[in-house]
Amino acid sequence: MAFTMQPVLTSSPPKGAEWRYEVKYDGYRCILRIHSAGVTLTSRNGLELNSTFPEITQFAKTAFQHMEKDLPLTLDGEIVCLVNPCRADFEHLQVRGRLKRPDKIQESANARPCCFLAFDLLERSGEDVSSLAYLDRKKSLYDLMSAAKLPASPDPYAKETIQYIPCYDHFDPIWEMVTKYDGEGIVAKKTNSKWLEKKRSSDWLKYKNFKQAYVCITGFNPNNGFLTVSVLKNGVMTPIASVSHGMRDEEKSAIREIMEQHGHKTASGEFTLEPSICATVQYLTILQGTLREVSFVSFEFHMDWTECTYAQVIRHSKPVHPKLQFTSLDKIVFEKNKKTKEDFIQYMIEVSDYLFPFLKNRAVTVIRYPHGSRSESFFQKNKPDYAPDFVQSFFDGSHEHIVCEDMSTLLWLANQLALEFHVPFQTIKSRRPAEIVIDLDPPSRDDFLMAVQAANELKRLFDSFGITSYPKLSGNKGIQLYIPLSPEAFTYEETRQFTQLIAEYCTNAFPELFTTERLIKNRHGKLYLDYLQHAEGKTIICPYSTRGNDLGTVAAPLYWHEVQTSLTPALFTIDTVVDRIKKLGCPFFDFYRYPQDEPLSAILHQLQKKS
Repeated sequence: MAFTMQPVLTSSPPKGAEWRYEVKYDGYRCILRIHSAGVTLTSRNGLELNSTFPEITQFAKTAFQHMEKDLPLTLDGEIVCLVNPCRADFEHLQVRGRLKRPDKIQESANARPCCFLAFDLLERSGEDVSSLAYLDRKKSLYDLMSAAKLPASPDPYAKETIQYIPCYDHFDPIWEMVTKYDGEGIVAKKTNSKWLEKKRSSDWLKYKNFKQAYVCITGFNPNNGFLTVSVLKNGVMTPIASVSHGMRDEEKSAIREIMEQHGHKTASGEFTLEPSICATVQYLTILQGTLREVSFVSFEFHMDWTECTYAQVIRHSKPVHPKLQFTSLDKIVFEKNKKTKEDFIQYMIEVSDYLFPFLKNRAVTVIRYPHGSRSESFFQKNKPDYAPDFVQSFFDGSHEHIVCEDMSTLLWLANQLALEFHVPFQTIKSRRPAEIVIDLDPPSRDDFLMAVQAANELKRLFDSFGITSYPKLSGNKGIQLYIPLSPEAFTYEETRQFTQLIAEYCTNAFPELFTTERLIKNRHGKLYLDYLQHAEGKTIICPYSTRGNDLGTVAAPLYWHEVQTSLTPALFTIDTVVDRIKKLGCPFFDFYRYPQDEPLSAILHQLQKKS
């Protein structure tokens, strides 16, 4: 059963008691078969993918090994690289799918594992169940996944590489979730539908989360009727899509006439046109700077073509509250590289999937620079009276703290030029730390290599304890080392014992490098190991936050192999960090998967025995 059942695209979602709804993910549709002799992962076109996604097939062998009575079993699902509960990174998946060398595949699987999201059950205990009603198959699949102790809904931070896609009784709640997380869409399925091999059936309907963007028409191919549409990107008019679908005959005739009168005909017979005519297009996602699944919506003759920017495309790509207004987008924010507020907002949108996990349930403190990085700045901890109602907040009994977990709140703060986001070590639901952070603060930016040396010395120490740590640039002059903890696992008093132990060891073992002296004048050119900073009420710069300097540098997570003498913090800016994530992945992607409770508990136990 390698050839899968396919849904039919619909322009309006069906509603009623006979329908159920699932999140649709942008990935590779596959069939996963698990039997006593092994595992087979097959694409919808019949290609075997075992060697391409070893993290899925290897996990499948162990996940169901205690469930012999259920074998063989066959699951229908999607291979994805999850970014959040509703959205997958198809661009990364494509890169992964093209890898051929086993060592490169395994390297990618380790750095950023993909997972198989199961939404249907076709075979169980060797019995073909595809002719059962959808709800019966779904219940059987849920029971199977529960017995295997697999996640009951997609979780990008779960260790398990096989997860379950649940169904929902009503459209509105799932659609709200899909739009919040910028998912691809939903699939509506009839409750009594059978699974039909090689069929595209109206029993399954897909409804997609399309967006709109303003573009400039810059070309036309009369042979196939496709328009070339472009946007201003880094000051250059750059093609972003080819579009034909959605245009009425009279619109095609009009554009042909315009091209013949005002365009330039090339040797190939195609036309180019100087920027002048704007249009609105609809699209699904952006892949490598190009719009996917594009259709024409309307001409926008009232618009100036200079408004058709790539930053505008990004700004309109996320759902935000209708009352959110952007102002002074051309204001210079980062003086040295002349980056504007619009550039800053674009960065915050593009990095948001990797920023939000570290803002979640945190009472954020921002530093605002109302007139750019060279202006006076001020801290803002509480939600101001003038903030609109949609800005998220948390009342702790005395103060209304901003909590930034959605795009509207994030972009409202960005529009206020909150260039720095600082978060406490605990969530709003706890008074205990969710991580330990060691701040390595050299005397100046010129002494950054001291932080590199210190970080590597600490890594060796942590490794000897069996502790996994994660390095991050401070975005300023130092490096910060993170150790993840389970919620409620340790008190601040307990983590203070550990950080003090680390500080005492470092200052004794490397007295020429480390100091814990708080007064700058008494540090004598040594690196300050700020173990006292890890305490209730204290904050740390959030991963992927910018810093309020002229370059727009970023507090960027690092891979340990990058922490060497060639590391240059000035290269990690709003210009480079998003492309870096797309190319290398996020070094903190598995941060919440591996809390270091066990080795830390062992160390604390030894300290208590000595006291």
